[in-house]
Amino acid sequence: MIGLVAIYGPGRPLADELQARWPESSHVYRASRGNCFQAPEAMQCALDRHRQVIAVGSLATVVGLLTGGLVARPRDTEVLCLDPGRRWIIPLAHTDSAEELAHEVAAALGVTPVLTGPLPAPEDPLAVLTPHAVRYQRGGAAAGQAAAEGRPVRLVAEVPYPLPALPPNVRPDAPEDAPVLRITDREDPDGSDLLVVPRTLVVGIGAGSAAEPADAMRLLTEVLKETGHLRPAIARVATVAGKGDHPAVRWAARCLNVPVDEHPAEELARLTVPNPSEAVGTAVGTASVAEAAALASAGGGELVVPKRKSATATVAIARAAVRGRLALVGLGPGDHDLLVPRALTELRRASVVVGRPAAVEAVAGLLRPGTRQVAVPEPGSIRNTRGEVLDRAGVTTDGAGEAVDHLGAAVTLAAHGHAVALVALGDGAGLTVPPGAYELHRVPGLPETPKPPRLPEPRSLPETPETPDLPTDGALA
Repeated sequence: MIGLVAIYGPGRPLADELQARWPESSHVYRASRGNCFQAPEAMQCALDRHRQVIAVGSLATVVGLLTGGLVARPRDTEVLCLDPGRRWIIPLAHTDSAEELAHEVAAALGVTPVLTGPLPAPEDPLAVLTPHAVRYQRGGAAAGQAAAEGRPVRLVAEVPYPLPALPPNVRPDAPEDAPVLRITDREDPDGSDLLVVPRTLVVGIGAGSAAEPADAMRLLTEVLKETGHLRPAIARVATVAGKGDHPAVRWAARCLNVPVDEHPAEELARLTVPNPSEAVGTAVGTASVAEAAALASAGGGELVVPKRKSATATVAIARAAVRGRLALVGLGPGDHDLLVPRALTELRRASVVVGRPAAVEAVAGLLRPGTRQVAVPEPGSIRNTRGEVLDRAGVTTDGAGEAVDHLGAAVTLAAHGHAVALVALGDGAGLTVPPGAYELHRVPGLPETPKPPRLPEPRSLPETPETPDLPTDGALA
């Protein structure tokens, strides 16, 4: 099945014509201005459902959608751009199947296939952010250009998020006049900053029996415009059990392209909310639906927009509690070529690497520039100026000033929202940490095999005596 994306009005005629030619093997997604199914939403729906997508629109618009962080493109998905003026079709994936589809479209519509090969990968030092923040928006080119040129970029974190290692020139203490990289879930007032938008917002929805399908989404759109919260930051919709199939809830989830959480009324009734309603409690068994459902799905987060209501629907917005990330990584014997692939991924993702000095030193060359390295020595390996052994776990301290070992240092950093890799030589089985306010991942490594015994030096053989020269004057005759 091929996805056909009509990017607003100019793209619809060709998309409909192709669908008429391939009625059994294609589906059309028609983007419209002024509603919740605009070009990014139409493109995302097609990318999520089809391996091959033909986008009917200008090349600049299609490439902007794919590279500007407005959509998440699954791996191995092939996208082709079809000119709405019926002049050309360009495959944006350099594969035989994409070029074959371009030729099929050319034969069907009489357009010219333009086979350009793969798009060059941009040299962008901030590309490391893309896998970790679901939306990566280029509000201003100044910050991206400054980061690429090594000039200072000021990091402004309005919401907590476990970022990976950033280039050294991107830092919170950069000059005030430096371009800004902003971690936020709200609109940029002047549109000049480079925005990284973590997907941490939860929308709670309550809908009455008389609510039309578009009522909740219409109310949410008004609320987002009023509060300045970004629509791409919404991760999920939540409601009371039994309302997940309500047309207003389903339509909002479809417009936002997010899942729906349903919570039992008994669970919601136990939560404390600022705006309970006795009438709602009598009707559904909980005094709050929108606020309580948003908080229930936020996992210990906070309510950022209290309940807003229309005649038939209510919405509230919560921000989920952001947890740090702690990966326990076994490095194997320590050689780079014996490192398991997932271990390298975790090392490149981390903003802090913690371990004993030998383990940290073994991976120092694999880390991204700007990654903090915390090497905590073995007990008893530190001596003072008089040569006396300091018999303690190390010299690293936690926030309370207490000395901690490498395990305690990693736990402290992860509990404060950092992305941490705790490394050890060998398989890493000895790395054990308690559960806490962080996501815990384990990456076993190869066993730390002992070095082969050193073979003794070979003994030199005695010198062979020289053979005397034979006479050449016929004496042996």
